[in-house]
Amino acid sequence: MSGATVSFRVLGPLEVTAGGADLSLGGPKPRAVLGALVLQRGVVVSVERLVTAAWGHQAPPDAVGSLRAYVSRLRSTLDSDAACGPRYRAPGYVLEVQDDQLDSAQFTSLVGQARTLASIGDHAAALRSWDGALGLWRGEALAEFDPLLVDPGAELARLSELRLVATEERAESLLRLGRSRAAVVELEALLRRCPGRETVAVLLMRALYACGRQGDALATYAGLRLHLVSELGVEPCAPTRAVHRQLLNHDPDLVPERAWAGSILPRRGADLVGRAADFSGVAAALCRGRLVTITGVGGVGKSRLAVEVARRERPRFADGVWLCELASLTTGVGVSLAVAAELGVHPRAGLTVEAALAEYLSDRQVLLVLDNCEHVLAETAALLELLMSRCGRAVFLTTSREALSVGGEQLWPLVPLDAQDAAALFVQRARASRPQLLLDPRSMVAVTGICRRLDGLPLAIELAAARMPVMSAEEVLDRLGDAGLLTEVSRTRERRHQSLATTIDWSYQLLDAAERRLFVGMSVFAGGADLAAVHAVCGEAGSTVLECLDLVTALVSKSMVVARTGPGPTRFRVLETLRSYGIDRRTADDDLAHRHALYFVNLAEAAAGGVQGRDEAAWIERTLPDGDNFRVAFEHAVAGDVDLALRLVSSLAEVSQLRLGFESAGWAERAVSLAPADHPLFVAASGAAARGAWNVGDFDRARTLALRAAGRDPARGSARTAYPADVLADIALYQGEVDQALAHYAASVEVARGDGDPIRLVWTLYYVAVCQAVRREPTRGLAAAQECLSVADGTGNPTARSMARYALGLVLKKSQPLQALTLLDEAAGLAASVHNRWWQGVALMEAAATRAVRGDPLLAAHDFLEVLDHWQRVGDLTQQWLNLRYVTRLLVRLGAREEALVLHHCITAAGKSSPLDATSADRLLASGSPSVVAAAHGRALRVTDAVAYARDSLVRAV
Repeated sequence: MSGATVSFRVLGPLEVTAGGADLSLGGPKPRAVLGALVLQRGVVVSVERLVTAAWGHQAPPDAVGSLRAYVSRLRSTLDSDAACGPRYRAPGYVLEVQDDQLDSAQFTSLVGQARTLASIGDHAAALRSWDGALGLWRGEALAEFDPLLVDPGAELARLSELRLVATEERAESLLRLGRSRAAVVELEALLRRCPGRETVAVLLMRALYACGRQGDALATYAGLRLHLVSELGVEPCAPTRAVHRQLLNHDPDLVPERAWAGSILPRRGADLVGRAADFSGVAAALCRGRLVTITGVGGVGKSRLAVEVARRERPRFADGVWLCELASLTTGVGVSLAVAAELGVHPRAGLTVEAALAEYLSDRQVLLVLDNCEHVLAETAALLELLMSRCGRAVFLTTSREALSVGGEQLWPLVPLDAQDAAALFVQRARASRPQLLLDPRSMVAVTGICRRLDGLPLAIELAAARMPVMSAEEVLDRLGDAGLLTEVSRTRERRHQSLATTIDWSYQLLDAAERRLFVGMSVFAGGADLAAVHAVCGEAGSTVLECLDLVTALVSKSMVVARTGPGPTRFRVLETLRSYGIDRRTADDDLAHRHALYFVNLAEAAAGGVQGRDEAAWIERTLPDGDNFRVAFEHAVAGDVDLALRLVSSLAEVSQLRLGFESAGWAERAVSLAPADHPLFVAASGAAARGAWNVGDFDRARTLALRAAGRDPARGSARTAYPADVLADIALYQGEVDQALAHYAASVEVARGDGDPIRLVWTLYYVAVCQAVRREPTRGLAAAQECLSVADGTGNPTARSMARYALGLVLKKSQPLQALTLLDEAAGLAASVHNRWWQGVALMEAAATRAVRGDPLLAAHDFLEVLDHWQRVGDLTQQWLNLRYVTRLLVRLGAREEALVLHHCITAAGKSSPLDATSADRLLASGSPSVVAAAHGRALRVTDAVAYARDSLVRAV
């Protein structure tokens, strides 16, 4: 084996390979000698210790001579020129092994890498490193040997402990990423093996709590305490008891924000003042019924109360708490689309958006918060009536200035703050901007007067308190009087509206001219904007970004604008009540709407190019928060500027279609219907519209839209999903005409090479490999997949690199399953890093399918639970049916034969081929009882039923 790289594997039974081939090491004794040398690599191991490793403490007289013979044979086996074999160095032997030759060294390195990534908050990348590290283990390290004999340095104990700690830290990353269910599955299994390990129990308690299973979390603590007391005579340690107290108190800080299923709720600012009774009342109402509407005048604090209730109640909801803000919608048409986008649910063929939402939520325990419904009452009420009737476990909390009038609705009228709480709020907000503020009794009298004049409305009080850095309380009270607020009259609803309007007007009048212009200009944004957008759309001519920032900062300090920080740039938003005021101050001839539309079209075009390069993640994070602004920009453009509309939809095909949802594909369809066929962007827009129809499984509409391009291709550099001919080829592929699709993509490969377009070349090579895999000739796709990987890595583009790894993993999954698993896991991680849901889904699915056959079936079962949910959100039924086929096969392997039989009938009754070969299917049918077969036929007509049944079956199986 001279010249071949020798690799040593100790994380499981001892294995040695050279050039990929296993080496024969002989019997147990020479294997034990080699094991001891590997564990002490680079260190001289005495002859005495090696003898003990091989024979124990009762070695024969000729043991030393036999040891020399073993070492000689090992040296010959490992390398004929002895460069890699054991060498004598008094008083024993030494084996030199480099880090890249030893799996335990690679494991330790990957653990360090994962910890570094976790420490900087990149838990997605850390998770991939954890998986790579733990995936090296094939069982207990050198379990065939007695560790006391072969490992006097306790290296095996160190490795086993590091493996356990790595598993715990991986679970922490899962929690940080919001994958609490996945963490529960793994931690429960780990706690069964290590029932007294407190770190595992604490992680499991947190994961269960994040899943809404407080009772199970408390039971975990009780079980841990019982074990510690009965087995060791000790109580749980102080940190564990602290977590137990957090469980009892429903402490929202128990679990990291992203670990909760659902929306990332706005960060808490100051404490909620004077709403304890309201909070308790709304929470109790949510327990009594499934729809609660918080009503009240503008500025009374409805949204703030709803968010706080959602934050504290989320442990009750295993499938998450979701916040959908409707204030930015200009019409009711977008209500369902806005809710679907927040949930990540895509429409699909044969279903309206509303029906897709109802199907997705049908068996999920969620709390859905719809904020600011008053301007879209009818559409919101219609959606809620549908969801209430079809989603028995879902609960809804809405805010509106008036009732929705939906059956079962409970109203919670939110009244202004009483005098004491209003004064407390004023002082809190005043000290937020002036921390050293001292208020003597005379000043407090003025504060009480201010709050009385403002009718206890929190928004009005906050606006007035924002003036305290430059005024005294007495001056604020005097100015409120000068502003013409009503004096003591009956406290009617109309009075409160006027109180708020007058306070807003007073605050507006106190702005200087530049601040007023910027405040009015910012009302054009839907859902807020970052500083770059504010400056570009609303900034004064010739002003710098820093000058614009100074003005924005002044508006924030005066409570006219809210700043929200997050993972991306800080976003600035005008609250809806104030935004309405700003819109009323706009003049009929201002060009804000056009400047707004032009800015976001330019942003979309820049992003469309950027997401084809190395900085794809940065561009996606930059554009994802602006879905509402893109919607407003499109509506402005399509009303009078078709060219601008085509520019937007042809760019958004690359940026948002597989991320924000397929709404932009509908915009493309509308724009194409208005555009001339010879427009330079007509083909790309037609491709974007056709791809959207294909994604939801509407192949007939997709074909019609693609054919409008009359065989033309879009310009070089167009969106990956904007090629009409690709859509036609994909329809052929999914309808069984694989050779037709292969011919198209093979020809397109040559065109891409000729154009020097690496992104297009990756796409076409990817599909050549996929087509060969579908034809069951994966080896014929290997060259295309390998070229795809080489080209993709050259681009540095995450989506391209994900596609290439998927393609290569797909063609290798039967011949080289371990390498395929690594590639598929990498593909899923790369796609997830840029929010590319479709490629993430296919990679997750193929990895789970490969793991089910070649790896750990229980881990595969957990993975399939995630994939079932993924495809139900994304709405791709073609992929979901394929997923159900894989799940059926896994259930057979797990021994869940009756459940597999039910899914078999569901799939075949839907006109799909059986997921099992003929022999397996016959055996499964013969084993099923008549009642099970009858039940299967009863479930066979709806894919939703099959998905729900598959989910329940996997949970029972694991």
